[in-house]
Amino acid sequence: MALDNKALGAAIKAARLEKRITQEQLAEIIEVAPSHIKQIEAGTRNPSIEVLYKLAQALNFSVDDVFFPGRKSDQELLYKIERSLQDCSVHELRVVYSTITALKDKPQD
Repeated sequence: MALDNKALGAAIKAARLEKRITQEQLAEIIEVAPSHIKQIEAGTRNPSIEVLYKLAQALNFSVDDVFFPGRKSDQELLYKIERSLQDCSVHELRVVYSTITALKDKPQD
């Protein structure tokens, strides 16, 4: 089975947009040319392992869904939550934890 370049590019683009950064900003962060990012997102170029690693680090991006498309969509939601939590301050994490605790303690209807 070959890597789906279009799916990988779309997943990287979605993660970049979720972080609200431009292709140019991402290129600068991972030290590649903006055209390189454009080609990867378009699915016309494969990233090297080093570039893919840098993308994953910069975007808090997991390639699991692209490499293993049969996994459950629940995992994607968990990854999104995890990526979002990594960007939170300690205060925000406390608020999130309190909210989760309150929701779990609430009687089910």
